[in-house]
Amino acid sequence: MTATTPSSPRTRRRPAAAAAEPRSPARVWWRAYRHHLRLVRNAAIAWITALTAISAGVVATFDDRYATEAERQALTAMEGIPAFEALVGRYVQVATVEGLTLSRWGMFGILVAVWAMLSAVKLLRGAEEVGHVEALRAGLLTPWGLLASVLAALGTVYVLFAVAIGATHSALGMDAATSWALGGAVALLAATFAAAGALASQVAGARRQAVGIVGAFLGLTLGVRLMAAATGTAEWLWWATPFGWIGYLHEVDEARGAVFGSFAVLVIALVVAALMLARRELHAGLVGDGAEIATRPRSVRSQGGLAARLTAASAATWGIVLAVVGLAFGLLARDFSEAVADMPTMVQFAAEIGWIGIDTPEGVVAFVFVLVTLLLAALAAALVVGMREEEATWRIEHLLVRPVGRLRWLTSRVGLAAVALALLAAMTGVVAWLGTVIVGTPISFTDGLRAGLNAVPLAWLFLGLGVAVLGLAPRLTAPLTYGIVVAAFLLDFVGGFVDLPEAIIDLSPFRQLAAVPAADVDLGAALAMLAVGLAGAVIGVLAFCRRDLKEA
Repeated sequence: MTATTPSSPRTRRRPAAAAAEPRSPARVWWRAYRHHLRLVRNAAIAWITALTAISAGVVATFDDRYATEAERQALTAMEGIPAFEALVGRYVQVATVEGLTLSRWGMFGILVAVWAMLSAVKLLRGAEEVGHVEALRAGLLTPWGLLASVLAALGTVYVLFAVAIGATHSALGMDAATSWALGGAVALLAATFAAAGALASQVAGARRQAVGIVGAFLGLTLGVRLMAAATGTAEWLWWATPFGWIGYLHEVDEARGAVFGSFAVLVIALVVAALMLARRELHAGLVGDGAEIATRPRSVRSQGGLAARLTAASAATWGIVLAVVGLAFGLLARDFSEAVADMPTMVQFAAEIGWIGIDTPEGVVAFVFVLVTLLLAALAAALVVGMREEEATWRIEHLLVRPVGRLRWLTSRVGLAAVALALLAAMTGVVAWLGTVIVGTPISFTDGLRAGLNAVPLAWLFLGLGVAVLGLAPRLTAPLTYGIVVAAFLLDFVGGFVDLPEAIIDLSPFRQLAAVPAADVDLGAALAMLAVGLAGAVIGVLAFCRRDLKEA
């Protein structure tokens, strides 16, 4: 009797009739579109859920957070103050739920831009650099078709993003027209930076160069927003940056048509430019030549060297964003603190919700590092998701068949991720200190460094929890890891306004984050976070070493 072995999903052949079915260019394009949509699906679910939930939290808690007339007058007093507008964007009618929510997207929009530009570069120049594009380009799919399939997949995600924001915000009581306008504008902001990433992928000869180019575009547009907020600048300067357009969505400006028109013109221009350059030679670029990278990569002598290179790629990208945020808000520390010092009600209210000493440069830096810490937590999740992608795409097999071993592979990746998070946190603190030096009201170098290092235990906590998910539930790595970050942030952000018990709110690590350098480091909370993160990492590593590899 002959033994038979069931074919695995990877080796099962299609029926002969199906294999012989002719493939039209349209059918091939459709499959490429679905392929790219699958590649971005998990991360998109996580990002859309996170950003929508955080913004919806602003809407849901507005009436409780600003319940008195004095608190709403304090909000109104912030309108037109350059320091506040540079921090979060143009302020219009912020004493209303619509105005306050729109203003918050000045910060949330930075996260949208980072997500969108990294997704586009990864699907285009990143896939080309590792050799995944040759098989697609060798068939009926043209360079234009490949680029169009990527942009269509990303566009689908952004349409769903718009629907999520519009539906949730209007359901929570925000003006329906403003809710859907916000959803559409945020989706177009994402499309703008995705198109910029697509264009950078055609210009650059390597992924890291493409990230650098689109990162510079992000820094430039944020810089223009800072200029637009400065005292005495012309109103039209807000229209020179996409980060200024969301501030014109309030109905009192009657400028929604201009906002959507501006986004449409910019997106179309970037897409057309990318399409014009898409017919280049494979691995070629206007800046540098990726052919050498694809065919003769730099020598990697150890698993540690490979892990360092893979980790450095993500860390460098996020480092650019963190440096821009740290420097920009360091430059604003003096003006912001001076403006708040004249608003005692705001100082008192900020102290009640944990923003200590916000009328001092040290307090402003501590306040800004709430955003920095959120970015570091998102980076920790992204690094774990990157480890999962190596397993899901079977690239890990090339290492595990050699004398590397699962334990060595995962521990080297986790260890280097932890080092990268610590270095980026310290770097952001130093850059924020430099910003305060430039404007002539410096905090001490030690205070800047302490502010950065204060975020490390929280970042390592989410790294460890992400590794635990990777080991125990690998196919849920992206949604669960990002979801844990969002749930923790929302628990701190809105927990007190929905009458949750204080004991539950205290479970959020963001609640335990001390306002350094305005306050001392909470050593007990930091050690607790480190202990939980280490336990999660150990559990994840042990589970990974014992389970089977799981494809996507």
